[in-house]
Amino acid sequence: MKQIIVNEFGGPEKLILHDVAVPSAGDGQIVIKVEASGVNFADGMQRRNQYVFPVSLPYLPGFEVAGIVTELGKDVENISVGDRVVAMLPNGGGYAQYAVTPSYLAAVIPPTISAQESLALQVQGLTAYLMLKDGAKLRAGQTVLIHAAAGGVGTLLVQIAKQMGAGKIIATASNVEKLAVAKSLGADELINYTESDWVQKVKDATTEGKGVDLIIDSTGGEILRNSVNCLAPFGRLINFGNPTGGSTSIEAFTLVNDNLILQGFGLASYFEKPDLMQEAYQYLFSQAATGKLKVHVGQTFPLKDAAEAHGQMENRKTTGKTVLIP
Repeated sequence: MKQIIVNEFGGPEKLILHDVAVPSAGDGQIVIKVEASGVNFADGMQRRNQYVFPVSLPYLPGFEVAGIVTELGKDVENISVGDRVVAMLPNGGGYAQYAVTPSYLAAVIPPTISAQESLALQVQGLTAYLMLKDGAKLRAGQTVLIHAAAGGVGTLLVQIAKQMGAGKIIATASNVEKLAVAKSLGADELINYTESDWVQKVKDATTEGKGVDLIIDSTGGEILRNSVNCLAPFGRLINFGNPTGGSTSIEAFTLVNDNLILQGFGLASYFEKPDLMQEAYQYLFSQAATGKLKVHVGQTFPLKDAAEAHGQMENRKTTGKTVLIP
């Protein structure tokens, strides 16, 4: 089969296609014939050796796939051969024609949802749902600021926050086209965070200029540091990414006066909470199947063009979910 392997850290050109053997299922595992592989910002950070979980060379990129189950390992009960599933891959290997993963990290895809759509609902959807429901514990009526609102996670955050009863959603993005995407999904206020006065514009959009109750940030760097100034007293800022690798240093004592909360979120920790994962899958699939959750697959690339996919994502030329087709 064909598989992307990274033999040295660096730019997108380090994603090299190789011929390798098809994997076999170990105990509790399943083998999936891949129909689509998800591309995420974390993949690029891992390729540059900047990801929170370090890897040893050579390594197999790709944390998620969707496809048909072709083999079951011993003691697999929740999945059958022939099932169409979407799955997380804790050890990577998703940029390939076949992939192997523990069965408990897979979910059967409803017939009304495509393989590509299921990927838009997986890493991005699980992140959005679990971050709002379990991480932020979003309450009805709260004002929410969502950075990079036209991205894969951002487009789902806007919709799910709305469904959970957010009082006002302020969306940021880097250009007019991306802001239009956020507006179409329900954002109430639109702000370009590349403009120098974006912090003041956020505060002006809140009641009496007091700031927002919750900020969801995946941009890191200077945007993250300046976002603290957008928080209302007792506000919470959750960060789940730093794609540029810029400094995210914030002086802890600056949080004291207004009782601010700075929090991180990582989806991998939820692999140890399968019940919460399955709850999230069921919510996402049911909402998408009934049309209440719009899934945005922005662009697809052949597996051999994985480098091009990474390059476009890192240059902010993508919207929604980016997918590789083996």
